[in-house]
Amino acid sequence: MKKFSLFFTGIIFVILCLQCTNKDIIIDESIAPPSSERLKALFDAGLTSEKAFAHFDSSLSNYVYTTSRGTTVKVNGTCLRLNGTPVTGTVILEFVEIYDRAKMMASNKPTMGIKLSGEQEMLLSGGEFYVNIKKDGNALTTTCPIIIETSTANSGGTVSGMQAFNGVITNDALTWEPANNWDVVTNTQLNPNKYVLTIPGFGWFNCDKFSNYSEPKTTITANVPAGYGSASQIFILAKNIPNALGTTYGKFPVGLQCYLIFVTENNGNFMWIIKEQTLTANHTIYFDLKDANVGKTADYISAITQLN
Repeated sequence: MKKFSLFFTGIIFVILCLQCTNKDIIIDESIAPPSSERLKALFDAGLTSEKAFAHFDSSLSNYVYTTSRGTTVKVNGTCLRLNGTPVTGTVILEFVEIYDRAKMMASNKPTMGIKLSGEQEMLLSGGEFYVNIKKDGNALTTTCPIIIETSTANSGGTVSGMQAFNGVITNDALTWEPANNWDVVTNTQLNPNKYVLTIPGFGWFNCDKFSNYSEPKTTITANVPAGYGSASQIFILAKNIPNALGTTYGKFPVGLQCYLIFVTENNGNFMWIIKEQTLTANHTIYFDLKDANVGKTADYISAITQLN
């Protein structure tokens, strides 16, 4: 679980304590923390910026949509259904693909998988994907699989042993559960440089594998400023795992070199604190608003992308 120790009961800070990354941004001078709804709206906007849309005729039995990253989404339009009835006419495909940790952070889409024990562990991601198809604003279902093919180069190269995961959203938090209703194919003679996902329907899907740490593990206790417990997120960027994004809802190897990043909202912008850490047993970290940076989404993504 993410652990918070609320402190600084009388936090007093001034604007000059905050380092603004964009001269056009006006920092909220109120000391009142933002609401969880404001932070969620910021994450939702980050996700919306990653969405792509395509219109096609539902009579097409082999519609193929190709993204700017070279990923293909293959749909049999004749299998689409609205309340069990075959669909006719134009439908709209909605698609998201995320490989970069900075963009995962901007949309709050970490790669934390749930093991059989119930414990959460970071996943090595070959890509996070969201697929949906609508007709006149109505969500559809399909009686045929959707096939996603993505280059392994999008996530840093082919990794053997990739598994299929379904995304589960509970209280606005996304986690990943191993799938038993579809599979991902890698390292085949036909597609040596592609991950091929044959998904059963619509929603969030991931091509991943567990990190499987061999070292002793530790929890992380994150102490955040008073009032920010429900209006913040703590992300973990491991230095030696470039395609994985963790949160403090899990256990991590002692000795892991990483960045722990506090993220919240300020006056419609992101506010974040980056702490370079080497994890120790029963790891504890304190975040102080005097160390915060504030910026637009592009500033936030740039700051995370520059971390080594």
